[in-house]
Amino acid sequence: MISFYKKKEYRISVSHDDWVTPEETLMDSSSDYSNIEQPISMNVFRITTGIIVVLFAVISFGTFKISILGNAFYADLATQNKTVNFTISPPRGLIFDNEGQALVKNVPSFDLVAISRDLPRDAAQLKENVDVLAKILSKNPEETNALITDGAKNNSLFIVASDIPKEIVLAFSQLNLKGFYVVATTKRSYIDGHQFSTVVGYIGKVSRDNLEKDSYYLVSDSIGRAGIEAAYEEALRGTHGRIFFTQQEGSSTQQEPAPGDDVVLNLNHDIQETLYNTLFNTLRTANLGRAAAIVQDPRSGAVLGMVSFPGYDNNIFNSAVSQEEFEKLFLSPSKPLFNRAVSGLYNPGSVIKPFIGMAGLEEGVITRNTTIQDCVNITIPNPLKPNEPTIYKNWRVDLGPFNLRRAIADSCNVFFYTLGGGHNDIPGLGISRIAKYLKGAWADAILGIDLPGEEKGFVPTPEWKRKNTNENWYLGDTYNISIGQGDLVVSPLWINSYISAIANGGTMYKPSVVNRIVDNSKNPIRVFQPDALGRLPFKDEVIREVKRDMQETVLSGTAKLLSGLPVTAGAKTGTAEVVKNTSINSLFTAFAPFENPEVAITILIEGAASNEGHATRTAYDFLKWYFDPNRKTQ
Repeated sequence: MISFYKKKEYRISVSHDDWVTPEETLMDSSSDYSNIEQPISMNVFRITTGIIVVLFAVISFGTFKISILGNAFYADLATQNKTVNFTISPPRGLIFDNEGQALVKNVPSFDLVAISRDLPRDAAQLKENVDVLAKILSKNPEETNALITDGAKNNSLFIVASDIPKEIVLAFSQLNLKGFYVVATTKRSYIDGHQFSTVVGYIGKVSRDNLEKDSYYLVSDSIGRAGIEAAYEEALRGTHGRIFFTQQEGSSTQQEPAPGDDVVLNLNHDIQETLYNTLFNTLRTANLGRAAAIVQDPRSGAVLGMVSFPGYDNNIFNSAVSQEEFEKLFLSPSKPLFNRAVSGLYNPGSVIKPFIGMAGLEEGVITRNTTIQDCVNITIPNPLKPNEPTIYKNWRVDLGPFNLRRAIADSCNVFFYTLGGGHNDIPGLGISRIAKYLKGAWADAILGIDLPGEEKGFVPTPEWKRKNTNENWYLGDTYNISIGQGDLVVSPLWINSYISAIANGGTMYKPSVVNRIVDNSKNPIRVFQPDALGRLPFKDEVIREVKRDMQETVLSGTAKLLSGLPVTAGAKTGTAEVVKNTSINSLFTAFAPFENPEVAITILIEGAASNEGHATRTAYDFLKWYFDPNRKTQ
């Protein structure tokens, strides 16, 4: 029998939404089925590659830096690790005048050093060597033995004696003292030290402060302490050398020091020498001891000569300074290390009168034809005490009419009292305008000379007086300022600079001592050009008028002595009372030749009993030498 049945079918129904085809399992992680399998992000590969590249670059640069760029340093370090080295201070650069004449020199010197590891280990042998050494050094054996014993304990290498004479070097070379070595070096020697120390200065051993502030210096070094030596220390000091003492006894190699650069001054040897000798002779004749003088080229501000008294011999500092020398240099009230030309502040006295004259012309307070009658005194009534008026006198009785020219030529105080503070029908400048013009001419500012210690002047004002003295400003204060007295103080450097500006037509130059810096082959490294600070705050015609007034001082006034020069000149005499009726400072300033000035000079002599013309005589003697036609042709 045939049976027919219906076959049962089983089916699995899968939603299309859940269906995953095989290739879909390899799709990116953004797929809805990323929970099945995710690929590594390309950012991971990029970051990893970047890190590898950076690390490779760092390692490559470090390797290049050590093996190539730092080769010399690390080779030097390796040498030091197997040697004991002694640092040699370099020879300082030389200093020359403007014609190439040396003002300093470096002379050979010798130091005796000891290397601790090479000293005899046997105490008896060491003592025997030290006794021999002490004998040739002329030192106490016990002290020398203590020095070497302590040095060996605390240092691998140390100095036993400095600057030993050549005969001791020769004597030492005949001995075989184990562990002791002679090292050649140099020391400074100054040519004509007394005459040039004001400008050249001197050197001294470095201080703890120097060592802390500048890693260049070592305890055995010297550093510029004054003058050009200090101002141009970085150019002059050079680069250290070293001697390497190897482990093989007596064996050494040397890295030569590089000498410093040379400095060429505007200063002239003959001018400086003559200026010094001329002023010295004046002081000796007058039995005086304190003075200053400066000579400049008014066309550029170049300092051709500068001296200050009392002076000093800078060669004293080439060896240990004795107690007596120390007291003379550092404790003396006359301050021989003090540069009066640059750092000294003084009442200018009558040498300020050309300046006050220019201010009066500029403001229209006077004209070249304004006159007063007679130069005797000014009487100012005292409202509180009518019977006790204040009288401002001239330094002598001069009769007749006085205009600005005669007032400058004969140094009439009464005219400048009137011009500064006013009297009768002349209103006067007043202190505000006087102070304005003085400040405008850098009287209370640093001019910037390339020497240490420049001091700026001081211009008093009513505000300053009220604040510092709790007093009002009186007419008498203005009168005093108008003739260079009172609280007005300036340096001889400023006086000479403003007179130079009158001579050249109005330009105030920065005073400059150095002309250029050169290497040891005389190739210029840096050349200093004239640097104008600016112009005097006066019109050209005003400056020309006062310049002619200063010529009249020589032709008919208080500086007639200069009429004996072979050239024409402009000048102004001055005195400033220091102790009333007891002591004055004598001043004189001049320029020449009148038409085309090439030299300006200012002389200041302290402490004269009366106005005997010491400063004028000194300037005349110098200018007579300077313009001597026979000197020019030699």
